[in-house]
Amino acid sequence: MSFAIMKKGQRFMLYTFNGTETPDKECNESENYWKLIKEQGIIVNHADELGFPNKNRVLFQFDCDVKALGLECHNEKPTALWILKTDLKEIN
Repeated sequence: MSFAIMKKGQRFMLYTFNGTETPDKECNESENYWKLIKEQGIIVNHADELGFPNKNRVLFQFDCDVKALGLECHNEKPTALWILKTDLKEIN
């Protein structure tokens, strides 16, 4: 799939986080977003539409409760994180 045609509302699965499958050894537990690998969700927004500095990211809203996993989530949308487009795999 071309990353240029990722659409809002389209369903994906997180298969890596920041391009890797495992966190750094020094990773804080509240920032261990690798726990979300294999979780599904939808694209809510594109970085360029909201003026987010990294244009290679989308605001991705997970189906699961991110905070319930003990992870920080600082976005207006609940359970949503800025995710690299390349970390997502389309699901049908």
